[in-house]
Amino acid sequence: MKGHSLATLIWFLLVGADGGRGASLVAAFTNDQVIVREVIIASAAVAQAVEVSMAGRNDDSTKRGQSKVPFIIQRIGRGDEEQIEKIAAMCVDVFFNPSMSGEASRPSASKNTPAWRSLQLAYLRSAQIGDMRARRAFKKKSKVDLIVARRIEQRPPAEIEDHCEVMGTNNMTEIYNSEELSTAENGEVRVLGSFIGYCEVSERKFGLGKGYNDTNARPYLSNLSVIESARQSGIGSRLVDACEEAVLDWDAKHTEIALQVEEDNKSAIQFYKKRGYEYVFSDPTCKRYDTSGFFLKENKVTKFAMIKRLENRRERRGEVRDDPPSLVDRLRNSFFVQKTD
Repeated sequence: MKGHSLATLIWFLLVGADGGRGASLVAAFTNDQVIVREVIIASAAVAQAVEVSMAGRNDDSTKRGQSKVPFIIQRIGRGDEEQIEKIAAMCVDVFFNPSMSGEASRPSASKNTPAWRSLQLAYLRSAQIGDMRARRAFKKKSKVDLIVARRIEQRPPAEIEDHCEVMGTNNMTEIYNSEELSTAENGEVRVLGSFIGYCEVSERKFGLGKGYNDTNARPYLSNLSVIESARQSGIGSRLVDACEEAVLDWDAKHTEIALQVEEDNKSAIQFYKKRGYEYVFSDPTCKRYDTSGFFLKENKVTKFAMIKRLENRRERRGEVRDDPPSLVDRLRNSFFVQKTD
């Protein structure tokens, strides 16, 4: 097959005939047949290595009644190359390929993945990695913190491999749901397992409209994701808490943290409302990827912008704000909360 014909085929497979990203995709995948074949092979390999969520209804987590997962929270700054690739793979599978967003590899699932879908997922992973690399390389003046949740596992000493990260006895990192771990009487060692959750907070130019100071960048929370088999364990709440704490640690005088959530994601909206986030406005011009068909599309979707004031968290840390919220602020907050009900 001619190089240019192959590049055109990939363009159509990934974004459809009306895709606006054709030029960048052709440049990304090039017109070399060997490179394209390597992309497909690499995509299948990643899909095979990525964690599986439910593994069907006979999965172990179902059998044990969805017991809570022991985990720790790590704040890794901008992350290194290996961490970024693992995070991107997990996020894409959580959002676009839930059948593969768990922890045990399932070769049969990846083998049954059509080539066109593997290419879609490979493109999305590449886009996610590129975005994270860009923030690390070109926005060094902006504050960024990547927050990950990692499973805690127990293994006999004989099963500890060279790449395993062993938790030392002096490690003071808090283990959540530690009651799910057995005692160390049998000689088992606790090791850090795979990434099972992720969230990030970064300074961005994100306008909130009239009544807000939109001159400077503000903290923006994004990409909150937890693999299916680790949900109902408190991971999402701890990730959000860690992002809010990171903002306070920046010491940049930020007074709120912002995020966006899709209008039809009712559970996520309630999750954020319970944690003090308030509705600000709706944006019907947002887009999201649709991977349900042969072509990768971008469909319009309405997103809610929400914010959380950080005064209460500052007070719990013993910090005092110079300018307490005014009566207008309190009335406005009350209005926003009522508007989302």
